[in-house]
Amino acid sequence: MIQRFSIAKLFLLITLAAVGSLTVRQAFQGADWAKAVSLVVFAAMLWALIHMLFGLLGYVFMELAQSLTPKKGQSPFATDVPAPQIIPPKNIESE
Repeated sequence: MIQRFSIAKLFLLITLAAVGSLTVRQAFQGADWAKAVSLVVFAAMLWALIHMLFGLLGYVFMELAQSLTPKKGQSPFATDVPAPQIIPPKNIESE
């Protein structure tokens, strides 16, 4: 299904983009507060990117390790039907 956006979400997105653009513009013009905010936002984005890369690297190593290890043996008793019985069970209800 297609994601539905409300007008309030679009206004919020536009407002955040405008504030972000203003902050970057002020940082390029030399405002100290804008440099600090830009640095914090950039550091948070870099932190998230590094953690995503570590997760991806861990996933790749996990898949590689699973493909190199031999498959574990299965129990011969692990079937959908019960094992054949040597002595058939007694019918308790008839006695």
